[in-house]
Amino acid sequence: MKFKFWGTRGSVPVPGASTLHYGGNTPCIEIRTSQNKLFIIDAGTGIRELGNRLCNENFHDDINILISHTHWDHIQGLLFFKPFYSKDFTINIHAYNSNGMNVDHIFDTLMSPPYFPATKEVIKTKTFFKELEGEKTYSFDDFKIETIKVHHSKGTLAFKFIENGKQLVYMTDNEILYEHHKDEYPLKAEIIEKNQDLISFCKDVDYLIHDAMYQISDYDKKIGWGHSNNISLAIFAMAANVKNLILFHYEPDYTDEMIDELIKETKNYLLNNESKINLIASYEKMELNI
Repeated sequence: MKFKFWGTRGSVPVPGASTLHYGGNTPCIEIRTSQNKLFIIDAGTGIRELGNRLCNENFHDDINILISHTHWDHIQGLLFFKPFYSKDFTINIHAYNSNGMNVDHIFDTLMSPPYFPATKEVIKTKTFFKELEGEKTYSFDDFKIETIKVHHSKGTLAFKFIENGKQLVYMTDNEILYEHHKDEYPLKAEIIEKNQDLISFCKDVDYLIHDAMYQISDYDKKIGWGHSNNISLAIFAMAANVKNLILFHYEPDYTDEMIDELIKETKNYLLNNESKINLIASYEKMELNI
């Protein structure tokens, strides 16, 4: 299994000189199985460039797009995914049936006249809509995907990808819960108590990709927004005994230099607590193999 980042930013795309290193596109990750099956997690603006590449490389196998939830930053690139407008592809869109709306209704809404200049008639590829549920396991031959609901808005899922004994978890837009006290670090015991189900889901995984939207000094203004700070995430990852922790879904107002500081603080916290976790900061076009 290998995976590549096409968008790492949260909330809104932020192109410009101050975001060149970590990137300004919103969430999109490409996963290739050992058999070269393609899974795409989320359809933020990063999916546009991925779609262009797939068309240029003449990829003609099924494309599976998994939507963690339907907030704008996770679907705003969907209609700019070039394979939709080609007869050469079959695309399966997997998402949670959220707020009484099924998956194809969400797609129809995106393509309605007030928001988009074209209707579904321009879609040339075979497109299928498939519902995901929380706490379920889905099998694609030897490749398995487990799901769990996270601490965000209704209908937000995390995914665990399993192949050949290796495990990758994608858990963005998740707020690690604890009683926040200004200028104090979270208590490990409290994080374990309030997040036990999610910690168990991530237990001993090879890679955890997780929302690290805020540096802890900014978190007190964002409590309840459904995102995590870097220190609570470090404690969460230690409790889950993950091997590699990947920071993701950066605050749009953070420049590259501010993300450098967030990484430095997180790394120092792990080192000071004698953690062996390998900390990785995601950036656009970063590719890793498991």
